[in-house]
This record gives sequence, C-alpha cells and structure tokens, in this order.
Amino acid sequence: MLVQERFAWVWVCALAVIFGVYFAAVAYIESHGQPSMGQQIMVLAAALSSLGIVAAGTWLAGRLRGAAERDERDKAIASRSSAMAYNVLMAGMILVGVVMPFSAGGWSIVHAALLAIAIAEIVHHGMIVVSYRRGWHG
Repeated sequence: MLVQERFAWVWVCALAVIFGVYFAAVAYIESHGQPSMGQQIMVLAAALSSLGIVAAGTWLAGRLRGAAERDERDKAIASRSSAMAYNVLMAGMILVGVVMPFSAGGWSIVHAALLAIAIAEIVHHGMIVVSYRRGWHG
C-alpha cells in the first residue's frame, strides 16, 4: 500500500470517528439545555486537537518510512479527488454562507460549516482510496 493511500485511509477513518463523536457530543450537550460558550469551545478544541494529533502522527510515520516520489498517476489522482472535494465544499459553503444566515445563527452555522469541511475531506481522501483501488481512470 502506498503512503498516499495509507494516509487517505487513516484520515478518512479519523474524520469519520472524531467528527462522529464530536457531533454526538454536541447533540448530547444541546439536548440537556443551552450549552455555554466554554462547553462548545472545549468540545471543538478536543475534536480539532485529536485530528491534529492523528495528522501529525501519520505524516511523521510516512516521513520516517521514506515516502517515494509522486509520479504522474499520483498527481492525476490528487487532482481529480481535489476537484471533487472542492465542488462538495463549495456546495456546503453556499448553504452555510448564503442560506443559513437567514434561518439560523450562532453555533449552528459553525457546526454546519464544520460538517461541510468534514464531508469535503472525506470525499477527497475517499476518492484517493477509490482511485488507488480501481485505477485512476475508473
């Protein structure tokens, strides 16, 4: 398994688990009354620092193993997956920035923006995994 594919697998799993726990924690906190600003920031900081630790650890492991040079196939896969993720992110940000300010506010906009970013990242790295498994033309 290539370093790029391994990182993509780890990142997809980390995003799914950490943001799944984050949104479950937010739902639990909100179901028990109005959460304070400190509670919201604490849960967000825990999720983002967990993602940072996973990313740094995976990057460091890849560097220690000696990552190979990227060839044309790797560049084509990265380009294709980035384009798809960009479209998903733009759709989410249009919803968050254009539609939601008229119907919601505060932390619900923050949570929607985080969800759009997480979905775009999952699409990006999921497409990398699929492209390495099926071939970059498929």
